[in-house]
Amino acid sequence: MSRPSKDDVSSVYFLDGVVIAPDFVFIATQLDSLDPDETAHTRMSTYNPSQQELPFGFFDLEDNIVSVHAYWTLPEDKKRFACLGRHGAVHFVRGSTGEKRTEKIPGSGMLDGDFGGLMSNLREIDGELWACGQHGQVYRRVGVDDWREVDQGIRVKVDPTEYGPDRIEEMLDLMSSSPMLSCVDGNNSSDVYVVGMQGHMAHFDGRTWSKIELPVDEHLEWVRCIGPDEVWVCGYNGTLLKGSARTGFKSLSGLNDHQTFVCLAKFNGVVYLSAEEGLFEFDGKEISEVRSKLKPEIQDAWRLDHADGVLWSVGVTDLVRFDGNKWVRIQDPDNPPIGE
Repeated sequence: MSRPSKDDVSSVYFLDGVVIAPDFVFIATQLDSLDPDETAHTRMSTYNPSQQELPFGFFDLEDNIVSVHAYWTLPEDKKRFACLGRHGAVHFVRGSTGEKRTEKIPGSGMLDGDFGGLMSNLREIDGELWACGQHGQVYRRVGVDDWREVDQGIRVKVDPTEYGPDRIEEMLDLMSSSPMLSCVDGNNSSDVYVVGMQGHMAHFDGRTWSKIELPVDEHLEWVRCIGPDEVWVCGYNGTLLKGSARTGFKSLSGLNDHQTFVCLAKFNGVVYLSAEEGLFEFDGKEISEVRSKLKPEIQDAWRLDHADGVLWSVGVTDLVRFDGNKWVRIQDPDNPPIGE
């Protein structure tokens, strides 16, 4: 792993992140100097000071990455990282060399004659990768380069070539009414959840999908399965839900909670929530802002993950870790220092 030369260093913002070990984090970043709508490029960064010559290393992918996964234990092909592009390419990368192998989820994305819609999230469930996206897309990887559709009953397939000029409005109505999924998670392959826009949540029991009625209709951003009867969901307007497909879901938000929570993780019995305004916590009674004692306080939060007793918050630009006692800010060398 190497750092870029001084001539091509550019500030970055963080897109997604996953924790492999207490001091080993894998982060997808976007260069501020590039417009992702015009350039297919993502800088993948690793923070691993005990194993790298420098604390941060990187490699670049010619794709717009929306979600990342990292195996705690190296698979046989030694490719620790999996990176999902918005048009359905999945790049399996060996971090030490940048060597990669790419698979394409059939029918996903909006390129080369595919009309499945953009992808949004990648998650390992019961040893297999699952991915979700627009129009109710859900896929399961059952082997090398073998992705299967697992979305019958929630998927809305739209093929623009089947609609003439006089049916454009009909096509747009169909697209807007289809589930726009943001996140997938599960306890096992027969206990899987997806969440998305307009309060959409569905459960897969290994055979069929069932829509779950919720006490809110806000856009849902994240679902995290802790156990069969402990599933957490967060989203717009301070939404925080807990429950399961079996028991139903209860809203835990307060009247003063109006943040957009984009991710959550349960760490040491506390549920942490990411928002543009910073990092929040739910102690079982109420949601409050985390006081880290950092100077300045945590600026923003985007993705949360933990491993072996250490929680990481990957913000838009602010990267911090918490060992249960002390918060520590990690400075990305591509960006200006935060605070002192």
